[in-house]
Amino acid sequence: MAHTARTVLKWFVSLGVGGLFIWLAFDEWPIDRLLEGGLRIESGFLATDDWRVPLATLGLYFLSLVCMHVFRVWRWQPLMKPLANVGFWTLNRVCSVGFMAVFLLPMRLGELVRPALISTEVKVRRTAALATIVVERVVDGVMVAGFLAVALVFMPRANTGSFIEIRLATYLTLLIFGVAVVVLVVMFAFRQRVSDAVRALTARLSGRKWAVRLGGFVDRFLLGLSIFPDVPNILWFLCLSFFYWFSNGIGLYLLASGFQMMTPTGWGSFGVPLLGAFAMMAAIVVGMMIPNAPANVGSFWYFLLKPLELYGVQPGNPAALAYALTVWTLQLLQLLVFGGWFILRGQVSFRRAFAIGGAFQGEEEPAT
Repeated sequence: MAHTARTVLKWFVSLGVGGLFIWLAFDEWPIDRLLEGGLRIESGFLATDDWRVPLATLGLYFLSLVCMHVFRVWRWQPLMKPLANVGFWTLNRVCSVGFMAVFLLPMRLGELVRPALISTEVKVRRTAALATIVVERVVDGVMVAGFLAVALVFMPRANTGSFIEIRLATYLTLLIFGVAVVVLVVMFAFRQRVSDAVRALTARLSGRKWAVRLGGFVDRFLLGLSIFPDVPNILWFLCLSFFYWFSNGIGLYLLASGFQMMTPTGWGSFGVPLLGAFAMMAAIVVGMMIPNAPANVGSFWYFLLKPLELYGVQPGNPAALAYALTVWTLQLLQLLVFGGWFILRGQVSFRRAFAIGGAFQGEEEPAT
């Protein structure tokens, strides 16, 4: 009953957050002109009266998402290597479903899916695998905040209010993830002391079931941090992470370059440079730090559009909103296609993937 109440509360909060950002996004970028004149295909373009984009550009952007997926899967391999030697195709099966769950489930509950699924494929504890996810998220936060900090130096200030908001978000993100890096390193450096302290606590509370679980959880989590002294794997992970985020920014730039909006003199482009595309990418990630709604509805569009205001794209521009919704739709499509493939073929159980409420309670032995 308590678990059900917590689940209902999480969904309620996440839907509230989603509703708030839908209102914020559509308040600044009204949706009433989004499909003015009707959505149609003409001369190789997907078009309305106010915006158009070449169909070839949509295909190119989808290919960039496939490239991103490969790097995103591949970079988990060096993190897992100290725990288990996992092949790329096994990782691809687990990650495809896991990435879909991260996007679809509220409050980032989907982050628990990969550790739960990988424990059924190889001999590794879920909590140890979860530690590698934590390392991955912390490095992502630092790397993306770094991209945004560099972009801020060169970004125009056409909208002072938006610039200040983005700058504050950048500083806050760097602070949060900088502290997280320090905490992880300290936990690894003093892992024996941390483990001893938790054991002492559980010994005093030996009659309580949650205390025993806490002790086991901490020990397995510290085991998962064994990646830290493995310099070659850390460097390889950082390299693949850079290419993952770089391909993400390039994809957004390619799509933005193809999008056109109607101007008094005819069709014209957004005029957003490569650096602006990386700013949009980073802004999305910063926005997703907030407890997200299912499928990141609302917050995804709101934060993606923020950097566009610095380049003179005025709020209310239907082409900009169409761009944001296209990015979201194609990303969702890619995740559904890749994750759905393994679920529909029965290679990954839908029930096992999404029934994660008790996945880390009374943890079972890993697969042999």
